[in-house]
Amino acid sequence: MPITADDVKVQKAVWQLELGRGKIWIQWGAAILLAVALSLVYIANQFRGMERAEAMDMAQLARNIARGQGYTTYVIRPLSLWQLQEHSRDHQPRLMNHPDLVNPPLYPLVLAALFKLVPASVFDYSMNEPIFKPERWIIVPFNQLCLFLSLLLVYFWARQLFDQRVAVTAAFALLFSDTLWFFSISGLPTSFLMLLFLLSLFCLWLADRRWHPEPTETAPGHGWLNWLLVLASAGLLGLCFLTRYSMAFLLLPMGVYAGCVCRGRGPWRVVAGVVLYVLVFGAVITPWLVRNLSLCGAPLGIVYSEFAHGITYAQLKPDFERAFEIGPMGTRLLNQSRFYLLDAFKDMGASFLVFFFVVSLMYGFKRSETMRLRRVVWGGLLCVIFGMSCILIPYDETEGPRRFVTGGNLLVLFLPLVTVYGTAFFYLLLDRIAFPARLLRLGVIGLFLGVNAAALIYSLLPPRRGAYPYPPYCAYYTKLAANWFESDEVGASDLPWSIAWVGDRRTVWLPKTADDLVMIHDHIAPKGLSFILLTPRLLNGRFQSDLTKGEYKAWFAVISGRLPANFPLKIATLYAPAGEQILYADRARWADKKIGEPPSREKKPKKTDEK
Repeated sequence: MPITADDVKVQKAVWQLELGRGKIWIQWGAAILLAVALSLVYIANQFRGMERAEAMDMAQLARNIARGQGYTTYVIRPLSLWQLQEHSRDHQPRLMNHPDLVNPPLYPLVLAALFKLVPASVFDYSMNEPIFKPERWIIVPFNQLCLFLSLLLVYFWARQLFDQRVAVTAAFALLFSDTLWFFSISGLPTSFLMLLFLLSLFCLWLADRRWHPEPTETAPGHGWLNWLLVLASAGLLGLCFLTRYSMAFLLLPMGVYAGCVCRGRGPWRVVAGVVLYVLVFGAVITPWLVRNLSLCGAPLGIVYSEFAHGITYAQLKPDFERAFEIGPMGTRLLNQSRFYLLDAFKDMGASFLVFFFVVSLMYGFKRSETMRLRRVVWGGLLCVIFGMSCILIPYDETEGPRRFVTGGNLLVLFLPLVTVYGTAFFYLLLDRIAFPARLLRLGVIGLFLGVNAAALIYSLLPPRRGAYPYPPYCAYYTKLAANWFESDEVGASDLPWSIAWVGDRRTVWLPKTADDLVMIHDHIAPKGLSFILLTPRLLNGRFQSDLTKGEYKAWFAVISGRLPANFPLKIATLYAPAGEQILYADRARWADKKIGEPPSREKKPKKTDEK
């Protein structure tokens, strides 16, 4: 029977589906569907609204930028008031138009650009919905997009570093990483920062590979393109700094790597590479440092409090006498470095791949640029651990392993490359085992992925997390209390970021003492303070170590009901839920107000008439 033209077309179509481009498109389509499905399942199961202070702080800052209010904040720190009053040109604290002196600008600016794309009604909090709309429809999707782009970059990168099987396995291991998913729904800039950092490092690695190919490879031309890659890496690292100040600690390993990449005819190229890298990095960050310096006399604003001993954002009158003494700072460096090395590093990503990565140090990979990149990863990890040990980063001890989900955790930025090297070493060991059947080998690979995905699997299993991250956050009650006060009124709270973001009210970070609060009420706030909201974050503290001897020990008398004679807000009520919060105000704003119950995430079954 003769073969017709239609038969040939059918055969070509079948071949394309089984072995050609069709197979590739089907595989990529399945991978995208898996990622989207996993995203929807994880959000539905784990997302209860933003529950990290830094995430809410940056979100309210981005909203102010989108409104045209400039880089001003509704989270008003007493230390920031002092800094402006003492070191600004006009010596005014500018409480009502308060410039932010804490957060780097890039992430809030990106969010502000996204906020401008949606109608203003999106920011009207609906009392009938449990989650604030901008969080669900803008912030979380953007961060998950950054996560997906990072995974895509890592896949193509791993395929060039090793081979297809390592790339696919590492990509799936990262796709099922509970840590990366939780960061992506936290609202923190970590997913965005990871994408920038990986791009910066990839540019240097690509320049290294082009400039110094293996003996069996031919060197590509266009040396000017390699210099552009080095400059692009420096610029991207500068953007990383403008997303997280502590990324400056990575300038050392990245600068050394740039010098190594630029090595060639004579030492001048090494020096030129390092100097050029530092200059481009400095050119990117200098305008922002100049802005801070002109505003408050400090290039990083009041971020110095994270390095200083005994200085906090809650202090209106900081004491710098022992703030930068070597002894206390050295003790903190020793204690925190021990914590990061013994606890945080081994829990990075909640993945067993970390151990494969560590053991892989005893093996030398064939490709020289692969070895150089691994040295950069280790150098970066050591610099990050040192930097994080110098900075006081608070962790939420009530959430177990997820206490590491903070914006200051830079270890997670290295998780993709740690996963790639760990996966490569796993296959190195696997190839030395003679399996009697291919199915058994595939089973071992599946077990390897399953063990590394265990944290994600257990997170999705029952029981589900509560509808709200309470204590201390419940957006419904926060917005309800804020609605009792006008938009130009100012309050104070131990959760100022929550009231500023959800409640859209200017809120002073609860000062360290009641006397400082009186000072702000009488002399700094134009119309005084209208309310104080104390939440379980403060009230649930341990009696001895937190309430009577902790940072807010001066507030113990107020919490106990013994108000000072000059205390400005003497009308108080036990506020919902179940009277677990205390609300002070200038008058009983809550009189004749119905509080009600927050909406539930679960759909209630319809009532049926009993027969």
